[in-house]
Amino acid sequence: MTEIPVQEAGPFLREGLPYWIFWLLLSLILLLLIVIFLRDKDLRRRLSLALAGAKRRMQRTRHRLRLNREKRRKAELFCQLGRTVWTARIHPDRFGLSFDRLERLEAETVGHHSALKNITDEISALQARQEEARRPAVRTAKAEDRTFRRRIRDLERKSKTERGRLKRLGREKLDQYERLGALIDEFRIEHPDLLGFYVQVDKVNRAILAAMDKIEKLG
Repeated sequence: MTEIPVQEAGPFLREGLPYWIFWLLLSLILLLLIVIFLRDKDLRRRLSLALAGAKRRMQRTRHRLRLNREKRRKAELFCQLGRTVWTARIHPDRFGLSFDRLERLEAETVGHHSALKNITDEISALQARQEEARRPAVRTAKAEDRTFRRRIRDLERKSKTERGRLKRLGREKLDQYERLGALIDEFRIEHPDLLGFYVQVDKVNRAILAAMDKIEKLG
């Protein structure tokens, strides 16, 4: 008697188990689970609560992300507002303390930029001299080459220090701009260059309050 290959048997055989029996058993198991779920009110309630809790958590997370985004946007607007007021010298008599701090920070920034440029120029000059000294036609002593390398490393450390100071000063200036901007917004100084900022700040404030309200309602 000729044996029928499994490949040719197709839907009728799979390692001795007919396909229709497998799908029948699977359907019966799913049907049984559905019947149990429909008859078990406590199970349905727990599942419903779990799904609702997961949905609330997702909504709270989404609103918190929006809240944080709007707060960052408000801080950026205050920075722009403060920078505009300081650059245009709007009411320097009223905000003299903030202006004085920004003047000091600006002077320090200019000084460190100048120092960094001098260091960079000296490094470039030393590197050029070092390359010239390494040419076969010149070939200065190894001790002089070590002196070049040592001086360049020292200058690179100073350059890194200056860059760190400039970065710190940049953060301080942004903080001061933000404080000045918040102060300007509090008093709502009337000036044509500032009206657009007030409109944007009001819009952000509404978005912040809306997000906070939704987070509170979600518990």
